[in-house]
Amino acid sequence: MRPSNFAKVLAICAISAEFSVSHAQSVTFSIDTQSQRSTISPLIYGYNAYADGTGRTGLDNQGGQANLQGLNLTSRRLGGNNMTSYNWENGVSNSGMDWCNSSNAGVSYATGAGAPNNNVGLAYYAPGVAIKTFHSQSVSLGTYSLLQLPAAGKLPKDIVNLNPPGLCNGAQLWQSAPGASNIDVNRWVNIVNDKPASAGTLTLTPVVNDGNVYIDEEINFLMKNFGPASSAKGVKGYELDNEPDLWHLWPSQYGEGTHPLLYPTLTTVADVLQKNLNLATTVKRMDSTAETYGPAVSGYLGLFSLWAVWDGSQTRQPGDWTTYNVEPYLTNKTGDRYRYNGMTFANVYLDKMRKASVSAGHRLLDTLSFHYYPQASNSPADRVQAARSLWDANYVEPSWITQPGYGFTDGRGLQLIPKLKQAVADFYPGTKLAVTEYDFGGKTDITGAIAQADALGAFGRQGVYLASYFGDVEAYIAAAFKLYRNYDGNKSVFPEVSVKAVSTNNNNGTVYAAVSAKDPTTLHVIAINRLSSPLTASMQIKNPTAFKNVQTWGVDAKSQSITQRSGVSGVVNNTFSYTLPALSVMHFVLKP
Repeated sequence: MRPSNFAKVLAICAISAEFSVSHAQSVTFSIDTQSQRSTISPLIYGYNAYADGTGRTGLDNQGGQANLQGLNLTSRRLGGNNMTSYNWENGVSNSGMDWCNSSNAGVSYATGAGAPNNNVGLAYYAPGVAIKTFHSQSVSLGTYSLLQLPAAGKLPKDIVNLNPPGLCNGAQLWQSAPGASNIDVNRWVNIVNDKPASAGTLTLTPVVNDGNVYIDEEINFLMKNFGPASSAKGVKGYELDNEPDLWHLWPSQYGEGTHPLLYPTLTTVADVLQKNLNLATTVKRMDSTAETYGPAVSGYLGLFSLWAVWDGSQTRQPGDWTTYNVEPYLTNKTGDRYRYNGMTFANVYLDKMRKASVSAGHRLLDTLSFHYYPQASNSPADRVQAARSLWDANYVEPSWITQPGYGFTDGRGLQLIPKLKQAVADFYPGTKLAVTEYDFGGKTDITGAIAQADALGAFGRQGVYLASYFGDVEAYIAAAFKLYRNYDGNKSVFPEVSVKAVSTNNNNGTVYAAVSAKDPTTLHVIAINRLSSPLTASMQIKNPTAFKNVQTWGVDAKSQSITQRSGVSGVVNNTFSYTLPALSVMHFVLKP
């Protein structure tokens, strides 16, 4: 989950652990190009468009259009706490606890829509200018757009102060000037998913002072400008709001949540389910070809029970949790309490969406989405291992989640993606997976590139449909993306057919491999050295034909730039050795 005041909730259960790596300096990578073949979704190479908080706007937010084109990424998400409160009619959004519960022009300004107009009443921007700007940028970049829609129940009506102070704590707040404040009901308007006939037909020029914002009208606006999702330029996906497990006003000792004024009560499972179902129904009614994503919970606790406060007994959970904390959601009646590593809410959500889809006669949820901010990635030593919690049963991260006796994994590896794939298979087959926010840290550190490259490899091999990095894709994070999407400067990519690749010691080094349907004779290998010393890797490849030529590109602690490395001296019977530099990621391209 994204670092925030909610971290206070987890601080009481933090544990310390010394991390050590094996002193072995060799590893064997075994690759079989004809085994475990699966398609890698291109959408895993994505990012959240406006997430860095630097004040840069539009495409400059991610280092400019040239940087983005050089990254050759495939998907973009417009989402986050501010989008929970984005009023498409006039461009106002509310920052919640990210910035003193202020209503402001944050979303509109960040997308590149310009400064707000304070001379025309409530119409600070033309309707939908932020989402139109965002998706127009996606069209120009050739990327998939995932757009977050609001569901929590209220949106801000206006902006009290267009020129807020530079400080928040101890200074005048944007919405706490003398007079009206955020708590004033006149400062909020209602979310209405489906515009009633009594309010008139859908329009591109909505009434901004009627107390309601219509979501079907917002989707209609996008379809009129770009066409449906099935068209070349249509918005392809909609996310059913953001982090509902953190919307509410927490008890004071556990932090304040993200939107305590917008959603002033504790969320319940029933309310979140109903809001997601209602919004998904509206999306599919408006554009049956659009993909829906939900529930975008903030992390493991959201998947566990929607939300929970760890107090030693797991007693502080949603008020209606006992209704859902039952079979088949616990173990699918298998008796294996670790079948899902405790991620019971994910099972409830999938099952309820499946049943509602059956009643509706069509699928309402296309993709189960969640966020992942690892609990054990603050130090460089932890960070190089952290992505293994996404997939590796043998990796037990040093965090409260895996602590024996805490009731979560009890000393077992988290295996986040395989466990969620099991949940999908059991409760809503055919549902895809998306990690719509994640970050391992280390942007200016080679360990950041290692974690990012490991995550991208895992997303591809594990069959994740879409993933969106939350942050600015620059420095070592950019290097990791480029190793998959533009390793040679000519936009050459890691291909789309994952094949079997196994390491004898994932603690020291991990390997991913893929071939292309268009060029099946060429093999691509991503090799990761997690050690702070060189690692000799023995590559043993099973392939119908012999490889003779090997080219190598990589990044290590010496530079954030990807450079071409010296070639392999010789390949004998599709076997060769290569010494991976300390703390490095290498991309090998093997040809006959």
